Amino acid sequence: MEEQTNQIYENSAYTNKKNDVQQNNVPPKNYMTLAVITTILSSVCCNPLGLILGGFAIYFANEVSREYAQGNYSSALSKSNTVKIMIYVNIALLAFYVIIYALYIFFSIISRL
Repeated sequence: MEEQTNQIYENSAYTNKKNDVQQNNVPPKNYMTLAVITTILSSVCCNPLGLILGGFAIYFANEVSREYAQGNYSSALSKSNTVKIMIYVNIALLAFYVIIYALYIFFSIISRL
């Protein structure tokens, strides 16, 4: 009875997306490109926290591919989500620094008038 219930659940439309991706052998996104781009932009904007965060994002993006190659899908998916969060935080820091720089330039121009 329990096997039949599990089989009905597995064949239903309510299956978990993670299980579908895992069964199709689709690797999770590693976000390496975004990690490198945000790290470079952090270095251009003199954002030391963003550089550190970007370095960790690059490391974890590399770990996603390594974990998936070893067959640890859940670990790879977890690290992929970690990289995504690090990138979003880094983008927010970059936006903050750009706003601060723009305000600094604006007020320095206004003060000369």
